[in-house]
Amino acid sequence: MCIVRIDGRDYTLQIRQQVEQSPESPRLIVVAYQPNEQAQEVLRVCIRAVQHFTQEPHELWIVDNNSPNNNAEWLLDFPEINVVLNHTEPLPPDKRSPWQRLLKRKQYNYGSYANAIGLEIGRRMIDPDTHYLMTLHMDTMPCHRNWLAYLKSKINDKVRATGVRMDTARTPEGVLHVLGYLVDFQVFQQLDLDFLPEHPRYDVGDRVTVGLRKAGYGVYACPNSLWNPELLESLPVDSPFRLFYMDRSFDDAGNVIFLHLGRGVRKSFGKEIKGTSPTEWVRFAEQYLFGTAS
Repeated sequence: MCIVRIDGRDYTLQIRQQVEQSPESPRLIVVAYQPNEQAQEVLRVCIRAVQHFTQEPHELWIVDNNSPNNNAEWLLDFPEINVVLNHTEPLPPDKRSPWQRLLKRKQYNYGSYANAIGLEIGRRMIDPDTHYLMTLHMDTMPCHRNWLAYLKSKINDKVRATGVRMDTARTPEGVLHVLGYLVDFQVFQQLDLDFLPEHPRYDVGDRVTVGLRKAGYGVYACPNSLWNPELLESLPVDSPFRLFYMDRSFDDAGNVIFLHLGRGVRKSFGKEIKGTSPTEWVRFAEQYLFGTAS
């Protein structure tokens, strides 16, 4: 066990590192929360997809964010990953008083802040000499063996971060969505950046894009079907990537390289609102990405 202090709060961590690569190898950080078996399966296929489609050496870090009832312990036995189990509930500074905590389930949503804390934990675990850090949500899946090499190829002297989607809801010029972006970790540290949100103006991870631009750097985002649904017309009619509702990110050759389960599903409670369900998501991965569905 170890304790790290983030945003004025101590977090008790259990760490198991199985993989150690050179600083040139990207570090991929998945922040997870597993309240039930369905969430566990969503995370499991995320891990399998990263391992299956990532050809180059890398370190995959799974940061579980205080999941209940020992739901995260299976990660400690999963091969070829690094695991951090956070045993402290992430709470923003203004929500830490006892009466605020009693009301939090009804009045507050801590998901964004918790995600930021998970990433802040993860970035403290990796080698500070690391060249590239990749942020990932647990409901994402790489689906092309060139996905990470493609993102890396977009980083140069001017562009210091690349992502699978650009969102313009909070800033007119757009920010890379933290569900999947690769950032030059040396520049990240030199500029003293972090993943913490600044509500209501910036969500988790937004200030990385803002900080890079302020320092004179650019960012790159893949074409994404969420904002450009016409991209789907370029896919063959029998492509499995046309079958389900999900975010699809494309490379320059028109290949789908990355998937995100996306909006419309309350994954934490397994409640389907609209779109692809977590069960369908897992089955899609097993049938079309891994070829293991019966």
